[in-house]
Amino acid sequence: MARRPLQSLEVIALILVNVGVFFHELSLVPMQRIAFDQRFGAVPVAMWEAWRTFRESGLSREVVAAGVPLVTASYLHAGVGHLAGNMLFLWIFANVVAQTIGRGLLLVVYAVGGIVAVLVYVRTNPTSDVPMIGASGAVAALAGAYFTLVFRWEVPPVFVWPLAGAVPASRLAFLAIWNFILDTGAFVGHSQTHVAYGAHVGGFLGGALVAMVIASISGPEWRG
Repeated sequence: MARRPLQSLEVIALILVNVGVFFHELSLVPMQRIAFDQRFGAVPVAMWEAWRTFRESGLSREVVAAGVPLVTASYLHAGVGHLAGNMLFLWIFANVVAQTIGRGLLLVVYAVGGIVAVLVYVRTNPTSDVPMIGASGAVAALAGAYFTLVFRWEVPPVFVWPLAGAVPASRLAFLAIWNFILDTGAFVGHSQTHVAYGAHVGGFLGGALVAMVIASISGPEWRG
């Protein structure tokens, strides 16, 4: 039997944080916004330098400051279209992940997946001084987690407002894996765009890994 939809305040909170940060960015003059993105976006060359400093001298305030974008980069966006696209997929996959494993674990997947996405981008672009920004890596983590859970468990249909009725889990799982295939193809093919495909791939795999751990140590309440 299909479950009732959850009114997940966590999903709404994630979206409001992303939207709030974007409006803050809009309030900045161009030079301030560039500096903001450089400070809180993931700049590979700066983060690699911080890693070398950490290995040579240990933890310091500068190293910690350089590591902040591991978290913050997932809340910055370049424009309205960038934000809207990410928030649409965040709304879909965050809600269905919350319905599958719970609200608390949803936040774990989002946070860990976002960090993995940044790490993959930094590792695959070590000399770049272009900051990676956007929630797409963390959203890809939610998609990866959901695909893994559908593959591992007998996930019932889910509810995604404003869609009427329950959506078959297999349909959303197919959407998740299809996007992953497209992102992987673009990443391996070194597609020359402003899209951080490596972050998408890393986020999906990071979310899938977290879901594997969850599936290994717990079981869904709705499975008899």
